[in-house]
Amino acid sequence: MTRLLLALALLFAASPALAQGRGVADPRAFVAATYARYQTRPDTPPPNQGYAYSPRLRRLFAGYDAWQRAHNDEVGSIDFDWWTNAQDWGLSNLRLSVLNEGRALRWIIARFDNAGRHDEIRFRFVRQGTRWYLDDAMEGTGSGDNGWTLSALLQHPAQ
Repeated sequence: MTRLLLALALLFAASPALAQGRGVADPRAFVAATYARYQTRPDTPPPNQGYAYSPRLRRLFAGYDAWQRAHNDEVGSIDFDWWTNAQDWGLSNLRLSVLNEGRALRWIIARFDNAGRHDEIRFRFVRQGTRWYLDDAMEGTGSGDNGWTLSALLQHPAQ
């Protein structure tokens, strides 16, 4: 039954066509479906999920992508998969929790083990109208040697 629910969550939350345009209806289901994809297809990251990004995050990714095209011989600040905080993954013990901060801000906290290492990534979703948009992600303290913030990495690609 759990596998069926994960498969349905993956189908609904991760498909742009079924998500009725941009954004997602349920941030927790979207994150759960994304991690289910990582667990069921360990060699292939999920397809582009830009439909779920806020306009701010889409702009940051567009700027980062432009920098990468202009500097194709350099490794940018995102040299890892930010959903798993690693270059390779073997995820287990996934636990999700939700922190609501008012009607328009929600954090989905993902805790998991990746190849024996415990990790926690917090996903910031903002609400616009009736849809939710992934606006940022943070690991650890969010900066320096003790973590990262996705928006900061995208704004400073040459690190």
